[in-house]
Amino acid sequence: CISSPVCPPSCWRPSCLCYLFSRSALSWHEARDWCNGHESHLVILMSDEEWDFVTRLSAGSFYWVGLTDEKSGRWEWVNQTPITWTSTHWRRERPDSWTGHGLGPGDEDCAHIHNDGRLNDLHCSTRLRYICQRHSQRS
Repeated sequence: CISSPVCPPSCWRPSCLCYLFSRSALSWHEARDWCNGHESHLVILMSDEEWDFVTRLSAGSFYWVGLTDEKSGRWEWVNQTPITWTSTHWRRERPDSWTGHGLGPGDEDCAHIHNDGRLNDLHCSTRLRYICQRHSQRS
């Protein structure tokens, strides 16, 4: 189940980005596929303004975002754009690619927003809520 799209108050044009916050939990890959199948994608946060808007709405919960190092070994968004901001958005001493989770092969290759509003790396099979992003349907 997913909420109605949430758009920033200043969003009045069709090119504006809106966000869908899930109410159910999926693995990172399932969440990516769900978003893609619903004319959206896992959220890509390219500006501080987007970051502030999304983390304000996600406060107190864990949400998958469209950030992974699974394929290339470097952290990049689902559109293959490398992250461009500094480590200030990561939790302290993260990402750490921890392998002691007991969840099978692989380390922590997928990122989520932690309940404190910072990024954390986690095993992709973990089931969390997720945030999809799409263009506004406004005209």
